[in-house]
Amino acid sequence: MNQLKITLVSLITILTTACSAPHFKGEPIGSKIQSKGAEIVLIKDTETRDGFREAVEQWLTKNNYKYTVTPDGTKHDLEKLTIEYVGYWKWDLALYLSEARVEAFHQGQRVGQVSYKAPNSLNTNKFSHAEKRIEKMLEVLFGKVTDYEATNSL
Repeated sequence: MNQLKITLVSLITILTTACSAPHFKGEPIGSKIQSKGAEIVLIKDTETRDGFREAVEQWLTKNNYKYTVTPDGTKHDLEKLTIEYVGYWKWDLALYLSEARVEAFHQGQRVGQVSYKAPNSLNTNKFSHAEKRIEKMLEVLFGKVTDYEATNSL
């Protein structure tokens, strides 16, 4: 009977840990907007760590996108693709990116978005380099991978 209880508790722990693994969810920017070669405006979020913006800039540069960075609160230029982001870190034995969102706007409309969430659970997969998670977010946003593929790559 004791062995059955231990097995049952172990199984429940494994199942609940797997269900609360880090994951991505998103909708990519449409190919029509990307094919126009729209210049990108990245709006700096003052509440988010600078490393987040730096990771976005590195990804844009590496993928040959032209962009400019503008201060928080800047109005959107309707002719350009505007990207806004926010990231939150938590502490659980180590600092980790727990939640993030990146949104793209064009002509006053949201044209793409991606979110990342690493629940505070027993799943240790939440601990990794935030830059890698941010890169995956941008790959989803720009349609290079699906949110399902990004999640499975973790």
